[in-house]
Amino acid sequence: MPDSLALLEDRFGPGRDAITARAPGRVNLIGEHTDYNGGYVLPFAIDRVTEVALRPRKDRKICVFAEAFQETAELHLPIEDPTPTGGWQDYLTGILIGLSHRDDLPFGFDGAITGNIPIRAGLSSSASLEVALALGLSRLYNIELEDLDLITLCQRAENEFVGTHCGIMDQYASLLARENSALLLDTRSLKHRYVPLSLDNLTLLIVDSNVRRSLSKSGYNERHRECREALRFLQEALPNRRISSLSDLDSEELNRVRQTMPQTLWKRALHVQEENSRVLKVAKALEEGDTKTVGRLLFCSHVSLRDLFQVSTPELDFLVDWARAHGALGARLVGGGFGGVTLHLVEREETEDYTMGITEAYRKSFGHKSSVIEVHPGPGAKLCNP
Repeated sequence: MPDSLALLEDRFGPGRDAITARAPGRVNLIGEHTDYNGGYVLPFAIDRVTEVALRPRKDRKICVFAEAFQETAELHLPIEDPTPTGGWQDYLTGILIGLSHRDDLPFGFDGAITGNIPIRAGLSSSASLEVALALGLSRLYNIELEDLDLITLCQRAENEFVGTHCGIMDQYASLLARENSALLLDTRSLKHRYVPLSLDNLTLLIVDSNVRRSLSKSGYNERHRECREALRFLQEALPNRRISSLSDLDSEELNRVRQTMPQTLWKRALHVQEENSRVLKVAKALEEGDTKTVGRLLFCSHVSLRDLFQVSTPELDFLVDWARAHGALGARLVGGGFGGVTLHLVEREETEDYTMGITEAYRKSFGHKSSVIEVHPGPGAKLCNP
């Protein structure tokens, strides 16, 4: 488990009054690219975390060391005319800007960041960093935040300062996930319920293609823009429906406009409509213990992400195709796409052979390694020394 407090003392010397906070990454079981379209998602937190340790200073200087990058970010309060750097420091700056809009930040701090979530792999290392920072800094500065306030503060930091137009799912799951459960979230109403995710003789594997991407620089923002264009088209084409998001549509309405709607936009809208349906079916199947249906719908989700939303890559397709051919109950790409990881639902007793087989096949096909980790549904964020 990461030890940010030890790193803080190693980098900045011993001291008192440090606050530590921890937030998990997440896997979205199903419901991809629906969260910023007012739809349903079904994420769970994983047993991999980002941890931050923060200690107040007497001046207004901020020094934070990130172990993963072996870099120290230095800032000074108040933060005036900040410019994004494109690096991990932007998440820190974005959270500080959000908190400064709520209250004065009268002193600086030293900080250390550790973690064991693969970075830029589709497991929400960025959201876990945001939530851990927001949780720790709000305690450091004694700023009271309700759960939804903290979640939206983190989302705005990523939307408005980092430059990734993400939905609310990642931050929501990182804060509010529950052990051995998935979180069924309606991103329009921001209401959720927990769905049991106890798989008994099955296991969930993350197979990392080790193809890295930055969502703010990849096609993710382009897909976000295409969904807004699709929504505008449908609002004009179906004025009596008063559509506020792509998730308001049903398949009959989409078929009605298929011939007149730009095909790229129609594909994006169809993925959202069908993916929402898959989320609800998977939640129902989990509650009924029907893991075969869960697996089948995971495969269907990947096909839609590949063909309709067009966010897959040859590496991700290979991993899912290999899963289908070698006994997995289900598999799909996870996260925004354009690289990252795939999720595999496999028989527990087959885990070792499956892992060896898929990594060797991937190496032969692409000439570089994939990596496999087993993930378990874990709890949400917490203060480690409240």
